[in-house]
Amino acid sequence: MNIKSIILGSAAALVAGGAAQAADLPVAEPVDYVKVCDAYGAGYFFIPGTDTCLKIGGKVLFGAESAGFNSDVARSDNLVNFYTETTFKFTAREETELGTLTAHMEFDDTGEDDLGEGTAIDKAYITLGGFYAGLTDSLLSFNAGYGYDDYGVLDVDLNTIGYKAEMGNGVTAAIALEEYTGNETGAGTSMPAVVAKLSIAQGWGSAEAGGSVFQVRYQDAAYDTDYGYAFGGQAKFNVVEDLKFGVAGGYTAGGSWLEESAVTGKLNTGWAASAGLEYAFADNFNFYVDAGYKAFNDRSGTDDWEGWGVSAMAEYFPVKNLSIAATVGYQKIDFDTETTANQDWDDVAAKLEIERTF
Repeated sequence: MNIKSIILGSAAALVAGGAAQAADLPVAEPVDYVKVCDAYGAGYFFIPGTDTCLKIGGKVLFGAESAGFNSDVARSDNLVNFYTETTFKFTAREETELGTLTAHMEFDDTGEDDLGEGTAIDKAYITLGGFYAGLTDSLLSFNAGYGYDDYGVLDVDLNTIGYKAEMGNGVTAAIALEEYTGNETGAGTSMPAVVAKLSIAQGWGSAEAGGSVFQVRYQDAAYDTDYGYAFGGQAKFNVVEDLKFGVAGGYTAGGSWLEESAVTGKLNTGWAASAGLEYAFADNFNFYVDAGYKAFNDRSGTDDWEGWGVSAMAEYFPVKNLSIAATVGYQKIDFDTETTANQDWDDVAAKLEIERTF
């Protein structure tokens, strides 16, 4: 055997041995790349290794506003304030034998001075089919305004559990138990509010109406527990192409959205109304006009008041998902009886906001 044969035989043996060792090594699993989930609309993707679809969204908003409504401006106060707000939204959905299972969360930062100030969970709820439970809007949240929303009814997030039934032809019926959100004078409750609403959405627009009954325990234990109520509704119409109009309103006796309640055995009452007009001058330019009225009847004292306001807002979209909005508004409040604490006032306020959504 010559030298060449010896070298070639040794090389072949080394290659065969290396192949045998390589066959014994563990094989890497294929990478499970993130996949688009198109079952629930744009923006969803599958969480790797699961059947759950996740959507992530939010906004960054910068604003500048004047001193605002009813402000006692001192020499040390800023006449123009800057602020930055952020929102993060997460929605997870998947199909089950009982229907679509959803979890939704929103985290808001509403600090006017430092980013991160005022950070809180704005919404967090679960839905399964028609059932829902968690922190979200009340069924009686009605507002037709676009710029200033000071005339909305129950414009707060609260803890609730309920059911929404799709009746067909755009009609939805809902019933829920909602927490009584409390008020400045300390009235409470030992049971949740019972709320019901009926709504319809079709090509001409949408309309909804609802009511609630709730318990009010007066701060002074000498008075028996009372029962309050609230009702309201709103309607929005597609008047003609590019023109929309909406109206909303509500009335309550002892309702928490008054931010006040009687402590002397009498339920305070109040009502609010709002209207809004939206017109699209172009695909990237909208104009809004709002008006509203609100009244409060202090049945246990002399703090009766009424107020009204108007506003106009122009909104421009220079590119997709970026808006620039300028708003100016006027408000006036009149007290039936003026005191040191309750003084009539009227004021003009303006703001400019730049918002990027995703």
